[in-house]
Parts: sequence; C-alpha cells; structure tokens
Amino acid sequence: MKWWLVLGVVSLAACAIVNVYVTFPEEKIKQAADDLLGPALPTPQKPKGQSFFKLQFGQTAWAQEAALSSTLKTSSPILDQIKKRRDSWREKIDEFKAKGYLGETNSFSLVVKETPPASLAAEVAELREKENRERNLMIEELMKINNANPHQEKTFRSIFAEVMIKKYTPEGAWVQQPDGTWIRK
Repeated sequence: MKWWLVLGVVSLAACAIVNVYVTFPEEKIKQAADDLLGPALPTPQKPKGQSFFKLQFGQTAWAQEAALSSTLKTSSPILDQIKKRRDSWREKIDEFKAKGYLGETNSFSLVVKETPPASLAAEVAELREKENRERNLMIEELMKINNANPHQEKTFRSIFAEVMIKKYTPEGAWVQQPDGTWIRK
C-alpha cells in the first residue's frame, strides 16, 4: 500500500510546472537600455563560437558562449523591428522634446508637456502614441526573452527612463525626476 503513496507523490511531482525567473542586477539592465535606446550603429557581428574552460580536475571542456554569458539578451526579431521603427522617428521625437512639447517620464513613457501649435498637434500626439506603444512592446519582449522576474518590470522601466533621460534626451526637454517633479534638462 505504501508503493501507491510513493507512486502518487512521484506522479504529482512529475506533473508540476515550475517557472524559473531570472532577476537581473541594475548594471545589466542599464547596459540593455543603452543597447536598445541608442541610435542604430553598424555593429560587427561577433562570431558564434565556443568558449574554452577548464573543469575542476583539469579536464578540458567546450561550451556554447551564450551559456556562459550573464548579460541580458537585447536582440530578437521583435526587438530588432522595434528599434528600426523607433529609429525612423527618433529625430522628430527629439525635436518635439527640445521644443518642450513632449516630456520624458520617470517610468519610460512620453507625455505632452506643452501644447504644440495646432499645425503640429496631431503629429505630436501620433508620435507620442507610437513611441509609447513601441516602448511597452520593448519592455515586454526584453523581459520575455530573458525570462526576467515579472516583479522587476518597474525596475526595468525606471532604469530605461534614467538612461533615456541622461543619454538620449536633448537639452531643454522636460524630464520627470524620480520624486515626480518636472524640470527642464
């Protein structure tokens, strides 16, 4: 009769679904933000090879380089498409930010800060909407392909906002501080 109990426990354990999420340190998220938010640059392709390492007892082993890397993945077909779309309107967004029409929030989104002239209002609103949609998709995809802990989304957003404001937002633009106040950069 005990074997039934053991068989039942083993069967339940075999059916259990386990989700393992990865928690990334801030430095890795900042590097990912820099990779994804910066302007498109021609990057030399790193050969996909194998890395050599020694095992504990002096044995030699080969392993795929990706398995040894602890960096966030910042490339996927979806992320590449997002980056390409964002690059197509980057200059216009920067122009609208510099003029004060758009502001960068501390949660990685754009808001209309100052009312643009009527002739530009529709374009500003449309670009803000498209940019925010792409940013949301970017964060979703980045967390998905890295199996990131869902509780880290707020951290991802605040770090991406910080990198965006520091490195990729023009002078004179409205930026939201961590405490929620707005200033001109």
